[in-house]
Amino acid sequence: MGILERTRHAVRADLNDLVRKARNPELVLEAYLDDLRAVEEEALGLRAAEVAERDLYLSKLRDARAAQTTWESKARACLEHGDVELARSALGKKLDLQDEARELAIEVEQREASLAILEDSLEALRLRLREVARKQRDLRFRRQMLQARSELQSALQRVDRGQDEPVVSEASDGLTALESNVEALEDLGGADLDERSLKLEAAARRRRREASIDEELARLKRAEPEPR
Repeated sequence: MGILERTRHAVRADLNDLVRKARNPELVLEAYLDDLRAVEEEALGLRAAEVAERDLYLSKLRDARAAQTTWESKARACLEHGDVELARSALGKKLDLQDEARELAIEVEQREASLAILEDSLEALRLRLREVARKQRDLRFRRQMLQARSELQSALQRVDRGQDEPVVSEASDGLTALESNVEALEDLGGADLDERSLKLEAAARRRRREASIDEELARLKRAEPEPR
């Protein structure tokens, strides 16, 4: 399974379903987090390799275009000195480089497209990592709250027997604090969803902007005189 397919599979997992079916939801989420981190690490490595390869092709493209300009200048110089054959030879070199530059430009565009897809996948992974971490905190606080309720119930039973009255107040305060934490997490969950929506919108705007730049670049290329 390729990294993009693994990413899609990882981020589409139903968190509620994972938690509902698990005997130990916290352990299941921890294992899921490990999987997400492993996929993210692999995706980051792939992105670094793609960037390096894109930059290599981009460097070759710049060299090819610079060489085209050089050979055209040599052809002009040969004509100025009346050497038509040498001028033709120089222009032949330029045409060879023109084909090479065209192929290199295609390679650069393909890697730019791959990088854009990878960036979107990485963003989806980061959002899911944050979502799972929040779910973990939620489960942990709820478990602690159940434990605090159990302790409070035990303390109340001891008070009924005339023992440990201060323990009731302490257990009650602890339960109240935990309930407040759970409520805060629920509020945070809504904020995370809002932030996720904003980030997805930002990613969409970025893709539209890149598409507009590509269109403008293509227009400029069409308007630019072909090298001779």
